[in-house]
Amino acid sequence: MSTDRDTVRSYDSAAADYAAEAAAMPPWVAAEIDAFVTGLDGAGRVLEIGSGGGRDAVALEAQGISVRRTDISKGFVDLLRANGFEAALLDPLTDDLSDPLRPGTPYDGVWACACLIHVARADMGTVLRRLAAATRAGGRLHASVRDGDGEDVTIESSAAAPRRYVETYWREAALRAALADAGWIVDDVRKCVGRPGDRWLSVRAARR
Repeated sequence: MSTDRDTVRSYDSAAADYAAEAAAMPPWVAAEIDAFVTGLDGAGRVLEIGSGGGRDAVALEAQGISVRRTDISKGFVDLLRANGFEAALLDPLTDDLSDPLRPGTPYDGVWACACLIHVARADMGTVLRRLAAATRAGGRLHASVRDGDGEDVTIESSAAAPRRYVETYWREAALRAALADAGWIVDDVRKCVGRPGDRWLSVRAARR
């Protein structure tokens, strides 16, 4: 299990609320989508890790990309299916990543926006290697993680029950090293800011 169990339960209990909060596309994510699509020449089959409420997949499909939606949270998968999308429950650390629609054929890219923050540092190399193994040579990767040190635990109060989220932070040099060791050629790591104080490292990379 790559993600803290309490974190998954927290998303399960608040999937619809989280999807509503994240519905607006941040400008930095829109820019990363454009760059990712350009890197794929406007076509291809992509594995999305952490689809959440489905915002990014819709934007990618609008630009001609075929997206396999997946999430580790059953709450998000159920929400996506209720909204008419195919979606799979998937843990990138342990589950089979191959595409059931294209047996034996690797993906053209992987989109993992703001979700690998929940992967434990000790598991990140394994996850990145598994994503590389599922991607064709030259295929594209977008991944974004929190910029910083250590890890953080956030507890939010709610009417139903407290929600607990565990996030791992990364510095650029360590992130670049983990990606290179896993078989990715890093083109760029961009420093992006969402909400005030919400700092991200946004990776653009290709499969070696």
